[in-house]
Amino acid sequence: MAVAVSAASLLSCGDPVEVVPEGVLKIFADKQAIAADGADCVTFRVMFGSQDVSNDRTMKLVWTSGGKTVEMSAGANVFSTTAAGEYVFKAYLYSGGDNWSENEIVINASPVEGQKSYVQKVIGEQFTSVGCVNCPTLSYQIKNVQAQMPQVLIPLSFHMDYNMTDPMTVEATGLFYKAYGMSGLPYFNLNMRKRDGGVDREAIKEAIEEELELYPATCGVAVDTEYDDASRELSVTTRITSNVAARYKYHVFLVESGIEYAQSGADAGYIHDNVVRKMFATDVTGLNMNKKNPFTPGVEVTAVNSTALPEDWNVDNMKVVVIAMTTSDGGVTFNCNNANECRIGEKADYLIK
Repeated sequence: MAVAVSAASLLSCGDPVEVVPEGVLKIFADKQAIAADGADCVTFRVMFGSQDVSNDRTMKLVWTSGGKTVEMSAGANVFSTTAAGEYVFKAYLYSGGDNWSENEIVINASPVEGQKSYVQKVIGEQFTSVGCVNCPTLSYQIKNVQAQMPQVLIPLSFHMDYNMTDPMTVEATGLFYKAYGMSGLPYFNLNMRKRDGGVDREAIKEAIEEELELYPATCGVAVDTEYDDASRELSVTTRITSNVAARYKYHVFLVESGIEYAQSGADAGYIHDNVVRKMFATDVTGLNMNKKNPFTPGVEVTAVNSTALPEDWNVDNMKVVVIAMTTSDGGVTFNCNNANECRIGEKADYLIK
């Protein structure tokens, strides 16, 4: 619920006090310059007359930079970035109708020098089902994109029950499906950042290029795995080193390819690849790392997870995908900053440009 506040309490940190007329939406910021390190942030105050709607679920901040316009998550009023440039902000509020802030605020994000240059990987989330007749088309498009943009895209295929029971369905699918507010299949997303779900090859390529441009990686990811054939016990060590003092969370996924199972809309012998078998986290924001504290630049942080693999999973066709997550909206959402992968029983070191 929005709470009425006095004009004197509109802003702190030395910002000017201003009375906002009733029925008028206005945006304020505690600073107008930040470092593009993913850690330094600006906090906005959004006022609708005398009401503070900064965290209202019907309020969204919208920024434009370099010709790109991005709508932030509902109720998020904190912004940070890893891409240097000028960002122009406005606020939108639905309150008995559409309201746009009468003003806009320009935030300048300055580049950070001396960072190690890590190869950046992009996570592609495919939502699919054996009961979806149009889903095989997306699988083919993903393979085409991987061929045209090698060593960039790491696909994760999330199965769900759709028109029929899908034996590859995992609980994680429902969690992401709900978080994104999706409807229908097929659906494709990038870096756990909600998009329009476009499944055309050129649209996917353009979205990947935009992701690399708007959200440069600030860290490197390495993964070590140990697997015991007799017990089928798997241990995964996640290693992350950051260039900046940002907070990170992480995801670990077990993925299997080469699964033959009947698929609606496809010929007999259809092969399912990149199938998510297990997500170690219990929610979409991932697992905490470094006790929720910001990383020390250049200092590696590790985390270990282990599990026993079911007998019906083909270990020879499986890999581990590890994802480093950061937030650009003060912790409302966490998105992939960088990732790495390796086969079970093997390891993958940091990728340096």
